[in-house]
Amino acid sequence: MEKIYFFSPTKIYFERNGIDKYLPLIKNYGKKVLIVSGKNFVYKTGLIEKIKGIMEKEKIEYSIFSNVNPEPDIENVEKGVEFCIKERCDVILAIGGGSAMDVGKCIAAMVKNPGNLRNYFGEAHFENEVLPIIAIPTTCGTGSEVTRYAVIVDKRENTKKTMSSEKIMPVLAIMDPNILDYLPSQLIAATGMDAFSHSAESYLAINSDFISQIFSIESLKLLKENLKKAVDGDKESKENVFLASTFAGYSINKTGTIIVHGIGYSLTIKYGIHHGTANAVFLPYVLEFLKRNNYKNEIEEMEKIIGPIYELKNFISSIGLPTKLREMGVKEKDIEELVDLSIKGCERAMKRMKFTLKREDFLELIKSTF
Repeated sequence: MEKIYFFSPTKIYFERNGIDKYLPLIKNYGKKVLIVSGKNFVYKTGLIEKIKGIMEKEKIEYSIFSNVNPEPDIENVEKGVEFCIKERCDVILAIGGGSAMDVGKCIAAMVKNPGNLRNYFGEAHFENEVLPIIAIPTTCGTGSEVTRYAVIVDKRENTKKTMSSEKIMPVLAIMDPNILDYLPSQLIAATGMDAFSHSAESYLAINSDFISQIFSIESLKLLKENLKKAVDGDKESKENVFLASTFAGYSINKTGTIIVHGIGYSLTIKYGIHHGTANAVFLPYVLEFLKRNNYKNEIEEMEKIIGPIYELKNFISSIGLPTKLREMGVKEKDIEELVDLSIKGCERAMKRMKFTLKREDFLELIKSTF
């Protein structure tokens, strides 16, 4: 058998009402909690008040940094680090989608380590231990509650950069499906397709192994069967999509992603398009391209799980997401710039592939998606 590597330090509780039951465990990891979140969802849904109520009942000290941007950048992280040091917090509670968890991970690392965040992009090596991280995901796509990655916008480079280290994997994740009852259907669709992309890309990565493929295959099965019903409001299907996103997180934790994510970054950087929606629009076109170029056998195996690739566009349309760039307001005159951004975004991803795409390949992909 091929060599296998699997590591996960994250204790997971997946249960309705799990926040009430398991959040008190946070007192085992530190004396004062920094709650890291965005500005909207956790307040509009009353989730932050619920968290504060549990903290106060359990006599757990906390401070709140709720200034995480939807697409957080280095400066956003730096403000969080300054606040964490000022408030003398020693454990991070990240509540939200990938943005909040990514910022929480970066704060946990940078509070205890010298230098600028830019010094830690790529495979990060820390002089000192990072603060313990507890994650409460509020979307069903990122998988960040179990991954070694934090993705942050570098405005100077005009792209997204990734910090990667097993040391920033959360020690505890509370997966409470009740949260999804408040998530708009469009976000269930977009974040669900982010998980779909994670699983498909992981399956095709050259460093995938037996265990990572177990997770990616099971995630794809759950998403194909449940995502449409979850978008339509079925509670059990939402739970299955939530679980699928965590499975996808386990798979990319071993492999990383390939070019769907890297190309998708171009839409987020240029147009501010949601990360999951950007991945969804490119996914079928990338898979079609790869089937024609060196990945015929792998794609045919994947089609046994998700059905024919040509039907994937109909699936994506059925959950209310676009399948053409022009539907998203992308301008034809910007295609060359999107190609440049895609090449930059895929720099690390292409190391996980059988071949390196040329500029004309990216141009073909983006034109076909337009």
